[in-house]
Amino acid sequence: MKKIIVTGNLGRDPERRTDQSGNQFATFSVAVSVGTKQSPKTDWVDVSCGGKLVDLVCTYLKKGSKVLVTGFPTVNSYINKENLAVGTLRVYADDIEFLSPKTEGEQSQMQDGHFENDVHKLPAANTGTATLESDQIPF
Repeated sequence: MKKIIVTGNLGRDPERRTDQSGNQFATFSVAVSVGTKQSPKTDWVDVSCGGKLVDLVCTYLKKGSKVLVTGFPTVNSYINKENLAVGTLRVYADDIEFLSPKTEGEQSQMQDGHFENDVHKLPAANTGTATLESDQIPF
């Protein structure tokens, strides 16, 4: 089993596409900072996702959004315009976490239930403080 986790910022807005079978998918690139402070470097990772993630990604992510992507890695190569071999890393995402702060519009939509895969929230108590029993703690 191959699995990769990538954290970085989107280098471009996600693009919605349709394959020959009529299935929709989204593609975008993630800039990953590597190296040291004295010698910084950025690696680019291409990401593809399908299913329910397509609508979420295309609606809520944009260039500069910080994400954590988990998925299946593949390596491809091609010959560029200068006749040099170039390798690329593509991740077929099965999970994407949005790490950028939400805007006010996104927060109100989230309260309306737009994010189906949102983290579980503990119910708020009627008083200003909440007391949790040990069986209510999720870990």
